[in-house]
Amino acid sequence: MRIALLLTVAAFALDACARADDGSGAVRVMTQNMDEGTGYQRLLGASTPFEFVSAVTATFQDIESTRPAERAKALADEIVARQPDLVGLQEASVVRTGAAPAADVTSDLLHSLMDELAARGNHYRVVAVADRLDAEAPSLLGIDVRLTTRDAILARDRGDLEISNARGGAYAVNLQVPTPVGPITLPRGWLAVDVRTPHGAFTFVSTHLDTIAAIQSVQMTELLQVVAAMPMPLVLSGDFNSVADSPSDPTHGTYVQTLAAGLQDAWTSKQSPGGGFTCCQDPALANAQSALDQRIDWILLRGMRAEAIALVGDDPKDRTASGLWPSDHAGVVASLRVDQP
Repeated sequence: MRIALLLTVAAFALDACARADDGSGAVRVMTQNMDEGTGYQRLLGASTPFEFVSAVTATFQDIESTRPAERAKALADEIVARQPDLVGLQEASVVRTGAAPAADVTSDLLHSLMDELAARGNHYRVVAVADRLDAEAPSLLGIDVRLTTRDAILARDRGDLEISNARGGAYAVNLQVPTPVGPITLPRGWLAVDVRTPHGAFTFVSTHLDTIAAIQSVQMTELLQVVAAMPMPLVLSGDFNSVADSPSDPTHGTYVQTLAAGLQDAWTSKQSPGGGFTCCQDPALANAQSALDQRIDWILLRGMRAEAIALVGDDPKDRTASGLWPSDHAGVVASLRVDQP
């Protein structure tokens, strides 16, 4: 088995474009876990090399059964309907197959999403992207399967929206999973861009924390140190894997950390306590009724004010033509303003 970690950050200056702010000064932001189509349960349960290879095969088939390109189309519909100016994406992953190193792309969630947005005449660009895990292993299909997990930030082309200073980082502490073919590290990290509008400037950050409470807490501590050094107003978004509204949950302490650091939860600032559930649909994404029962995807603010916030992709009518949810997560969209001194 070959494991490689790639971390790259790409920045693009946004050209002036016909689409401009409506003059209200509001900026819309969105966070969305795209769902790579597997929770790795089969791989984690393997106890022998043969079971591991069998699990690689089943995991690949699980991903294919969630129809990534079809789901990307549904996610594009959500973006087109809400027109967020910035979108933080998690699990915008790529699957490749073939002889090592596998290079035949079978699904690319980010590429499919961008194609669907372009086909609808919506002008978005990838302004920051980072590859996290890049893992390849043989399967029972006679080919290798390679999964590259990826995070990204998109920006809508607006004549009055200037994006600069794209950067990112990988967390120092990450989950390491033992397997019959050797340990696998599951790297996580963050991305950021600076955003300037006629009504003020701010920094937009997107992240994806680990699921294990002790590890995500350490990652959040590192992230809070990073954003504390960012001088402008802040929007911190992402899949935090911390249950915001259940103090008995082991991960809730991570949410408490953010509030103690002075960040404001945009959801609770505009919505009543409870609700806002963003996770998780059945892994196969075929459940008829929504199974969302945890709020782990957030938009946090410093020096910003939320005017409105809502979920997307949480209604059965949002499902694809074949009856699949666009993701196992709902997305969160907020309309924000920079607080004026």
